[in-house]
Amino acid sequence: MYLSLVLGFILITNIYEVSCQNGQDEQSMYWSLLQNIKNLANTDTERELAISNIEELKDRSLQLMDIANWHKFYNARSFASSLASRNVSQKCANQTGEFLVEIPLNFKAKWVQQMVDAAGKPGSGLLLGNMIWPGAFKECLGVRAEIYYNRSHSASTKPDDTFSGRHCLAKIPLKKPNPGMQFMFIGIQWGACFPDSCSADDVTQILNNVLDDIGTNITKGLQVWHTECNLDDRRLDTKATVVLVIAMLFVAVMLIGTFLDVVFVQMPMRARLSVETEGLTSHLVKDGDIISHINASKGVSENESSPLLGEKKQHAGPSVCVKVFLAFSVYTNAKKLLNTSQPKGTLTAIHGIRFISMTWVILGHCMVFGLGVVDNILEFGQELKRFTFQCIINGTVSVDTFFTLSGLLVAYLTFKEMKRVKKGLKLNWLMFYFHRFWRLTPPYMLLMMVYVPLMPYISSGPMWPQAGFELNQCEGTWWTNLLYINNIVKKNQMCMGWSWYLANDMQFYVLSPLILIPFYYSKFLGIMMSMLFLLTSLITTGIISRVDHIGVGLGVDVNNLQNSTNNPNTAFDAIYMVPWCRMGPYIIGIWTGYILYRTDCRIRMSRVTVIFGWAIATASALAVVYGLYDVNNGHPLAVDTAAFYNSVNRTVWGACVCWVVLACATGYGGYVNTLLSWKGIIPLSRLTYCAYLLHPIIMFYYYYSRETTFHLSDINLLFSFFSFLVASYGVSFIVSLAFEAPMMGLEKVFFKREKNS
Repeated sequence: MYLSLVLGFILITNIYEVSCQNGQDEQSMYWSLLQNIKNLANTDTERELAISNIEELKDRSLQLMDIANWHKFYNARSFASSLASRNVSQKCANQTGEFLVEIPLNFKAKWVQQMVDAAGKPGSGLLLGNMIWPGAFKECLGVRAEIYYNRSHSASTKPDDTFSGRHCLAKIPLKKPNPGMQFMFIGIQWGACFPDSCSADDVTQILNNVLDDIGTNITKGLQVWHTECNLDDRRLDTKATVVLVIAMLFVAVMLIGTFLDVVFVQMPMRARLSVETEGLTSHLVKDGDIISHINASKGVSENESSPLLGEKKQHAGPSVCVKVFLAFSVYTNAKKLLNTSQPKGTLTAIHGIRFISMTWVILGHCMVFGLGVVDNILEFGQELKRFTFQCIINGTVSVDTFFTLSGLLVAYLTFKEMKRVKKGLKLNWLMFYFHRFWRLTPPYMLLMMVYVPLMPYISSGPMWPQAGFELNQCEGTWWTNLLYINNIVKKNQMCMGWSWYLANDMQFYVLSPLILIPFYYSKFLGIMMSMLFLLTSLITTGIISRVDHIGVGLGVDVNNLQNSTNNPNTAFDAIYMVPWCRMGPYIIGIWTGYILYRTDCRIRMSRVTVIFGWAIATASALAVVYGLYDVNNGHPLAVDTAAFYNSVNRTVWGACVCWVVLACATGYGGYVNTLLSWKGIIPLSRLTYCAYLLHPIIMFYYYYSRETTFHLSDINLLFSFFSFLVASYGVSFIVSLAFEAPMMGLEKVFFKREKNS
């Protein structure tokens, strides 16, 4: 069936090359003359006769073109005249028809050759899934067509009509497409060059008319689902203009804040320190603004040991207005981000785990987000069977690492805060929630504000979506992201599809007091409540997997990607991104955080216990990552076994991560702790949140700005991965300085103001 579809589309792209019966006699004469010339050219004595035959051939060829192409000329005119009656704009129909006429009559014209040559053609690798034929994008844009109705015109005659080329990419699905998953489109993508008077709807209608008119079994059922046409004359719409203005305001505030910080804080402070060094203590600078800002100048930053609910009241400082500008200081915020000092009691190994997990996420997405532009999609299934690829196909547990760390830190820090205020219920729970919302939401929403309206304008190419990568530019769904319910409400139209993780994490955080408060007052009550949540999550996941016959992992049968009986969309929607199936690792993290709090990170274990713990954790982690090797090589699990695996594998992974944190925090980490606690990782760990938000956008930009397809191979993926890793963290540093670090500073400004009042 697949080959039939491909062959049918090849037939469509070459429809105008069919010769007519009227030219058969002349064609025989043509080849006879050609053979005669070949024979004569082999002898020197008859060269003059050969030349005369060549002249005759030239005349005959011109006659042959007129006779053989009249049928095509007539059909092109007839087809063009029918387009206007088929919901195609009149100008597009006329110019398309003129182009079709010019192919046989004026093929020597450069613009005709360009338009024909710019059309995509099937290449090699059809059996590997090479169904993307984008054509020559820039060659099409360079077309400047001149049409003359009078064939005997002079060189100075003004053309009767002119147009430029517009590249369009038509998508013909082989299975029902998901509008919200454009990068996972499965079908034929064909690029062609059309007159710039044609819109995407015109091109869709033209191609569908061609498919209908052919009327063969090969093309039966084929319809163009969507067409993208480049728009070089695009102007920024209102939303994009407003976003640019807001972005410029942010830049202005950052410049002002940096100027105030450097001139009125850093320089006087350095002068004061210089005076102190010289022993001239009588000349100390006593400016209150400088003293109040000295802690920020030293690079003091928030970390795992910082209280969740704010700090104690400090002495008066500069005005609120000045503090607001200082919160945007690039100089101070950069020092905070790059600071590697950690206070006593910090769980330093978490920094390394966080960064490594983020690199794993980028590695997996590096391959997934590029599937919409690869030319060997079917070969991809064979690659997934390799043992070394198991860490990629099962790399979805990298997200569960973040769930685990989130639960661990929330428990560890909240229990310490409860201890500080003496009673758990006296904790300011309103600020408990506000701090989390303010910590995550501003950079999240601000990045969405910049990404969604501006993404359509930052690049172009044959595969670049003119309307952006988000369905309807998130007009009806952005509020679900703001409320962190986008993984439950309108999830099939989710804005920034990778943000499902943020929704889950916030939902777990909202529910966490139901476990933390009982734990604080009674270990038994805490265990019972957490077990209730854990068992509910495990049982629910197992039941859904069993009822829906979901395969292990994401439900993808790598042994038969083309005709997989498992629906990955069902697995993703039903168990992958919903909170009731993902809370297991979070609960395990809460348990570990409670243990570290109660023991103050001082646990004595025997050598045998430590070795046994590391052995069990390592074996379990390897089983989760590599245990499906046989399954991916033609030995599927029974439905019940698959349901059990889907139910417990993520929780087991979370337990393995917790052992690493526990061992490192209590002095049993050895070289693992040395590696994970390396100070050079600390700044990268702080940038992980922004890197998670940004890295898919960078991948979209690279993959869909290409003018050619991407070939999946080890070397291509390796270099792409390192490029994405560096680019993601590099851009994250800038975004953090603009959207993340200032917001944490503003929280301190207004929170202290409230306490002072």
